[in-house]
Amino acid sequence: MANLVWHTKLGIHLDLTLEDLGHPNLPNLWSIVYDTDRLYAARDIPVSARDLQCGGICQEAGVTAWMYLRQRADGRREAVHERAEDEQRHVPLITPEHRAYQERIVRAAESGGFRADCEVRTRTGRRNWIQTDTLVCGEDGLRIGWEVQLSSAGAHGPRSVRARASHAARHGITPAWHTDRADYADRHDTHWTRSDRLPARVIAKTGDLRVVSGFRALDFWRCDTRALYRCPDTSHRCGKVHVTPKPRDILFDDLVRQTAANLVVPVQHNTGSRTHRFWVTRADSDRLNDLTNGNSSLPPGPKDGAQPSGASRRPPTCRPRRAAAGQPVSDQSTWQASIADTAQVLDWRSAEHWSFEPQLCRHCRRATNLLDDQGEPSHKVCAEAFNSNTDS
Repeated sequence: MANLVWHTKLGIHLDLTLEDLGHPNLPNLWSIVYDTDRLYAARDIPVSARDLQCGGICQEAGVTAWMYLRQRADGRREAVHERAEDEQRHVPLITPEHRAYQERIVRAAESGGFRADCEVRTRTGRRNWIQTDTLVCGEDGLRIGWEVQLSSAGAHGPRSVRARASHAARHGITPAWHTDRADYADRHDTHWTRSDRLPARVIAKTGDLRVVSGFRALDFWRCDTRALYRCPDTSHRCGKVHVTPKPRDILFDDLVRQTAANLVVPVQHNTGSRTHRFWVTRADSDRLNDLTNGNSSLPPGPKDGAQPSGASRRPPTCRPRRAAAGQPVSDQSTWQASIADTAQVLDWRSAEHWSFEPQLCRHCRRATNLLDDQGEPSHKVCAEAFNSNTDS
């Protein structure tokens, strides 16, 4: 059954959920249409000749599906498809995995203090509505429409992913599409997230469920000689600030709660003629907006004297592999011990000695986030040992 009927002779849609069928300027419209349909039935006129077609999902799919009307004893109005296969088109195929995801989204949202419900219909006009797998009501009226897509989804047409996501966004619902299909990671028709393919009993558990695709951390960097990335605009160093999205894992329950709290938001990132859609933290989104609007300053690094967040407080374990002049490599440990007492102690507490991207130390060729006085990657202990060796 369907609520939206297309009257071929009148050329209008009839919304059976409304008392006036969506046409207040046509009084007694239901009585006229219903009585006419009953008269046709009494005269054995085929359903295909009664001027009534499905005006909802069937019409959107390009299928001509004929219908007839009936009214129950309680006054409820119904439009019934002539063929059972057309009727089945309106019944969503919900697998156990799909249902498990819906229940998990509701459970995660409610644990964060947000309201959520499954199979929600949101009216967008007299004749249209949006049906959402799971709708989460977040902060300040924010609405996140979760769609769990575990089967094939069309890329074109009025029922495609792009069309449905755009329709939801135009009416104040932030689309969030989740899947377990790896090929959707290459599609950019909406903001996809993906987890590994799991059975329903695992999805339904309260343990960690990891999102392996669709969430990014944005790396902001200046395009100079110290940059690790190639310039996306030119073949040389342009001096501008660019951004590079880097994949990051996030737990599914955290993603549901943080999107509702507006702490994780969807963004669009353009690289040349291609548009990428993914989710980032609110802080990264604000920085990206600043960069798009012409603010080319980099995010602030750690304050002088502050311990970098990614550094270890344990004593350094790296030791330089380079031996002193004239000293055999096999006696390197002896050389290190001999300069341990005379090594110059460097003060590298300033933020200019820290790089957010690890590079290979110029002395021992192991990864480090530290930079020496020349801006070259170097462990502090390597630089101290090297300076003492040079001075001697």
